[in-house]
Amino acid sequence: MAQPLPITKSVFTGQTLAARISIATGVLFVLLLLSLHVLEPEFDPIWRFVSEYALGPFGWLMHLAFFLLATSLASAGVVLFSSVRSMVSKISRLVGYIGLAILGLAAIGILIAAIFTTDPMTTPPSAMTLSGNMHVFGASLDYTPVAALVLSFVLARQPAWRPIRRWLFLTAGVMLLAMVAFMLMLPHDGKFGPGVLAGLFGRFLLVSYLGWLLTIGFHTLKLYRRVDNA
Repeated sequence: MAQPLPITKSVFTGQTLAARISIATGVLFVLLLLSLHVLEPEFDPIWRFVSEYALGPFGWLMHLAFFLLATSLASAGVVLFSSVRSMVSKISRLVGYIGLAILGLAAIGILIAAIFTTDPMTTPPSAMTLSGNMHVFGASLDYTPVAALVLSFVLARQPAWRPIRRWLFLTAGVMLLAMVAFMLMLPHDGKFGPGVLAGLFGRFLLVSYLGWLLTIGFHTLKLYRRVDNA
């Protein structure tokens, strides 16, 4: 029989709202991304980046999808802030704040990517527009897998989160492996085309975020239900 989760700190209503927002926006992001594969089949998912869906007739959906992902990440940060702040060890607290900062920076980066439309992948660097450069800059700030792994180590030291530490490390580890694989798939000469798998691995990377976000969100709701029923 499952053991009850230990609670060291009340989980407030604001956190449960943030958890629900993180879950909902994360799921909607993935659903919109999947729908764009059907609505805009002209973009080969093997080598074209998801950002290029913004160039098609349903481009507004890609902008909305990035906004939803940024919201999901920011909401997860709100959920975890009190857990990090309540750490007894100053070192653990500092590491947790670093993880939250990386997560917040990733959310800001994806928000920038949501606002600015990318250039086609085949655009040479000298011909890139301001919007395209800003989009690339925003995307370059996304180190969500690093933030997830750092925060998972910190949360694993909390009694309330210890029962799901395997899920925390598993989902964060999948994200990190996906990020490394994506980076390895980027062509060294900067020339994209059929046969380059960067688009496929980029999609897997973004979708992998959902596993960690759902783990954080649903466990927060579970903790709140225990406190509320106490």
